Amino acid sequence: MEHTTVKTNTACVLHNSRTCALLNQRMCEDCPVHRNGPESAEQTAQFVEQFESLLPEGGVAPLFESKTCTLCKTEPKGKRSSYAIIDFGHSEPKQLVHRRLLQKQGVGFMVPLQFACCHKCRRRFLLHAYLPLLAPVVLVALTLPALMIPHWIESLRAAASWLPLLIAVLAAGIGYAVGKILQRELGKRFEQEMYFDLLQHPASQAMLEKGWFPLFGEKKPRPVFSRKRIRYGLGNAPSSRKIAENSENIPENGAESD
Repeated sequence: MEHTTVKTNTACVLHNSRTCALLNQRMCEDCPVHRNGPESAEQTAQFVEQFESLLPEGGVAPLFESKTCTLCKTEPKGKRSSYAIIDFGHSEPKQLVHRRLLQKQGVGFMVPLQFACCHKCRRRFLLHAYLPLLAPVVLVALTLPALMIPHWIESLRAAASWLPLLIAVLAAGIGYAVGKILQRELGKRFEQEMYFDLLQHPASQAMLEKGWFPLFGEKKPRPVFSRKRIRYGLGNAPSSRKIAENSENIPENGAESD
């Protein structure tokens, strides 16, 4: 069951508000209103409202709240076992946050897209990513036993002392080339059954239409996989429905609820 941290500063003007829920801080001390003072509450509320207006309809919470894989194209969809995470940025606002990124990439808002991912889709991503490295290792491993045969290696060394090393290097090069070919072909095959290019996912397309872009300028950003999702921070709050349910269930004494 989702665990919700209930804020205890009942004196805060944003206490138990939608803005507080969307800010989604771990504790009151992390909130910008706590750091900047009560007079910043209105500006913070406007900041959160602007952020929400830039998200696609329904927000990004459905991606990580889904119990089934959001990357599978075919039915039945796999059971969620992890999250595939890529970061998106937006040029708005021109001030307030992320100064370093703002200077380098023109980023104001940032949000991680956390795609619920099944074991099969995760395994495909990892296989595709590491295939160019695995193939040469496998081919060299298959070549070494042959080079260890005494009369073979003696013959090679008699011809040239560096010949065994050259054969091992060639095996690694051939393995890398084969790995790249397999990587390309597997990518085409995987794309038929899943959203292998996450930028082609409907959620990513909706973000792009709203002016968001993948951070660090990658054409095909590779996701970071995590067994647990990012639970706190702007953009990681539950869906509007869950926010409403949690607000109704918050006890007056500020205790935590499950």
